[in-house]
Amino acid sequence: MDTGRVRSRGSTDSARYICAVVLDLRRWEIGDESFLWDMLYQSIHVAEGKAPPPRSILEDRRIRHYLEEFGSRIGDDAVIACQDGHRVGAAFCRRFTVKEVSYGFVAEDIPEVGMAVVREYRGKGIGRAMLTELLGRHPKTSLSVDEGNVCARRLYESLGFAVLSSDGTAVTMLRDLQA
Repeated sequence: MDTGRVRSRGSTDSARYICAVVLDLRRWEIGDESFLWDMLYQSIHVAEGKAPPPRSILEDRRIRHYLEEFGSRIGDDAVIACQDGHRVGAAFCRRFTVKEVSYGFVAEDIPEVGMAVVREYRGKGIGRAMLTELLGRHPKTSLSVDEGNVCARRLYESLGFAVLSSDGTAVTMLRDLQA
């Protein structure tokens, strides 16, 4: 099946992608806040055969600042992926400061991207579609990916991200199409 983007009629804030599934993408709304938190939790890489961390990890300052009061900062943005009216993924970005660095922090004017797809929908092109949509609005972005998350790293590289640094467990990547 061909993959591609088809704009929905009458809307500039949503798009339809044909991946392995037909997918509607839209900008986030306040009602998506709890789903964004679910996706933040799902974005934490868990190595094969390992138990996921407790959900209380979202209370850790280094994690919660990705979504705490989301929408209150300039540059806060997210794309929600829906299939048949059900949310199946989210890609989001936020800017941080030198006083509040994040795992993939590069500079105050460069937002960091995070994303996740509901487990049973992974491997169908949904992550690529969401990121393509979000990166269209934010061409210069950074992210952090676990060294062991090979599939995610390949996806990011295919979308123009390059390795900026590595600390042995995580890689910071930068996408700068403005350079």
